[in-house]
Amino acid sequence: LNAGRIVAVKGIGGYHLAFSALDAHAVERLRERKYRKEKPFAVMARDLASASRLAMIDDEHRSLLLDPSRPIVLAPARAILAGVSPCTDEIGVMLPYAPLHALLFAMGAPDPLVMTSANRSSEPIAFRDDDAGERLHGIADALLVGERPIARRVDDSVMAVRGGERAVLRRSRGLAPASVARLGTDRPILALGADLKNAITLVVSGRAIASPHIGDLGDLETDRAFEETVRDLLSMYEIDPRELVIAHDLHPDFVSTRLAARLPCMRRMAIQHHEAHVASVLAERGEPDRRVIGIALDGTGYGTDAAIWGFEFFSGSVREGFVRQGHLRPARLPGGDAAARWPVQAAAGFLHELDTPDLLAPPFGFPPRYLLARQMAGRDVRCFPTTSAGRLFDTVAALCGFTREVSFEGQAALWLEHQAHQARKGGPPYPFPDLDPRPLLHAVMADRIAGRDIGEIAHRFHSAVAHALLATASRLASQSGTRDVALSGGVFQSRLLRTLLADRSQRQPGLQLLFNREVPPNDGGISLGQAALASARAPTA
Repeated sequence: LNAGRIVAVKGIGGYHLAFSALDAHAVERLRERKYRKEKPFAVMARDLASASRLAMIDDEHRSLLLDPSRPIVLAPARAILAGVSPCTDEIGVMLPYAPLHALLFAMGAPDPLVMTSANRSSEPIAFRDDDAGERLHGIADALLVGERPIARRVDDSVMAVRGGERAVLRRSRGLAPASVARLGTDRPILALGADLKNAITLVVSGRAIASPHIGDLGDLETDRAFEETVRDLLSMYEIDPRELVIAHDLHPDFVSTRLAARLPCMRRMAIQHHEAHVASVLAERGEPDRRVIGIALDGTGYGTDAAIWGFEFFSGSVREGFVRQGHLRPARLPGGDAAARWPVQAAAGFLHELDTPDLLAPPFGFPPRYLLARQMAGRDVRCFPTTSAGRLFDTVAALCGFTREVSFEGQAALWLEHQAHQARKGGPPYPFPDLDPRPLLHAVMADRIAGRDIGEIAHRFHSAVAHALLATASRLASQSGTRDVALSGGVFQSRLLRTLLADRSQRQPGLQLLFNREVPPNDGGISLGQAALASARAPTA
């Protein structure tokens, strides 16, 4: 490790790839070997004092770092570690949680160490010794192997502080499998989650047992891990499939949906993606009858009209169900899922009705791909209607300068938030009337042409989103006779957006904002919401 080598270290739930976080050449080598171009790496600090030199640790962060689960904790970066956390002003830090980690540091291992999952990008973590030796060939320079076999793979948990509250971003080692809620049913329910950031939930005797994080389905190894987890939980709790209710996403082509069709059960239920997001917030609190305004913001979710949803407002409760009450003004999405990889492609759909300047020229510098996508949008060829918040964030990121392909999910939005944190000043929110983004996008383009600071533009955009969310929620709340607002979806992982919402709601009291506390706001928490809605609809045993 001190010589700059990359070592696969066997841990509790799998292997880590470890090397000195201070060695920029080692960082670059691993990114090349692992095909992980820019996604941030987590680091392990020797102790709390070392962690405090890397990140700004307040009391909440300190409590999370010292929690017995020993998660990775995202905190504002204090030190700059070349190549470790590009495109963000946060760093993921954890403390030693296994005796081997303490021994490594006691014997003089570099402090801090990058400790990242031992796999190639998109694959699950390696946890069997023979598998690790084969899969990590050409990635690790050496393997540190113990004799005790690992029964089940499990990644590190990830936590953060958002809006002054603890937030679970990945529920795994130390936190799962475990009960996260009590649901009002004695019927066994298996909720299979979504295809991104997959985790499943099994309801036994009314207890919702959340599985560890599994990963993004669609890769052979991850799909196998997904099915293994299903078999493990059903076997562990001795569930008779003939009594089982299976809840799955509404999307007909999800890997998880196809597995649901193959599993024996008493009944299957398709649950709309964003309703499940909102339901997860109430399920954690054990309040199925609590009426709320639900807000779900994310990148992709299959809507009841077969469109791509992602900026949604609902009213209702888990018990009575949810009614869609509002959404972002729909845009066209040329190429469908491909637009999630190319922000300029998403921008072509959101901008195609607008009079725009030459976006291939400075200061925008869009690549030629934009013109092709613009033509597709203009002719409505291979375009899909969307209300996706994620693609709106991508569009603004493209207008601010992120014009290349993303190398991991959410990268453009993370980059945009990073720019906002660098802003010299804030400024008023952009116009976002009735959830119509066109005036907002016009203003962004005008400010870019005028040479306004990118950070300020990014900050005003985030402010516009926060303002629109609270204004719409307030209007719907007054109509529905409630002041409670449940917010979920991957967009609410944003530290800046959560801070803006907290600040604005304190200045304008009247709404009670409820966020996820036990399961991730991203798709890792979807299965709990699916289970909660299925429990309300399923007959008791």
